Amino acid sequence: MHYRRVLRTGNPGPVGRIPREKSTCVASVCDKDAEAWGYCHGHYQRLLRSGAVSEEPLRKSGRLCSVHDCPRVHKAKGYCAAHYKRVIATGDPQSERPIRETTGEGSLSHGYLNIPVPPELRYLVGGSPSVGEHRLVMALHLGRPLRSDEVVHHRNGNRTDNRIENLELWLTSHPKGQRVEDIVAFSIEMLARFAPEIGAWAMSKATTS
Repeated sequence: MHYRRVLRTGNPGPVGRIPREKSTCVASVCDKDAEAWGYCHGHYQRLLRSGAVSEEPLRKSGRLCSVHDCPRVHKAKGYCAAHYKRVIATGDPQSERPIRETTGEGSLSHGYLNIPVPPELRYLVGGSPSVGEHRLVMALHLGRPLRSDEVVHHRNGNRTDNRIENLELWLTSHPKGQRVEDIVAFSIEMLARFAPEIGAWAMSKATTS
C-alpha cells in the first residue's frame, strides 16, 4: 500500500488507509457510491466493456431468462443464474434439463420433492439427511426402510402429491429365468416379504414336496 503511494506521489503517507470522502456516481441515472473514475462499480464495468456509459439503468426490471418457459429473473448474458452457470460450464444452457428448485419445505428435482429427514427417522432412509418425500412416506407407512428393488409410484402422476393414498409400492426385480422352479422360488420370496404368513406356508409346502 505505501509502496504504491510512493510510486504515485513520491510520499508513503500516514500509517494505514487514508479515508476518502464518498461521492456519487457521475452517471446521471445512478445514485450509487463512486468507486473508480467517478463511476460506481456497475457503470465502471460497463465503461470498460463498451467504452461508453449509457443512460440505461444497470438492471432491467422484470427481465426474464431467455430460455423458453423459464420464469427466473435474468442474471447475465440473457440467462438466469442457473442457466448462465450451465453456459459457463458446458457452453449450453441445456434448456431441456430440469432445474433444481428450492421451496419453503425442501427442493424439487425432476418433479420429486426432496425434504430434510429428522434424525429420529433417518433409520428408515439409510441415514440420509434428505430424501424424496414419497419414499419417506412409504417407509413410514410400511414401518421399515425400502429395499433397493422397491420404487414408489404416484397414482395420479403428480410427483409432489405424496399422500399415502396416492402412492403405490412397485418392484423392479423379476425372476432370473422362465423355468418353473425359478418362478416358484421368486413367488415364494415375494410372499415371504409382503405376506409373511402365506409365505411361511408356501415355504413349508415347497420344502416338504
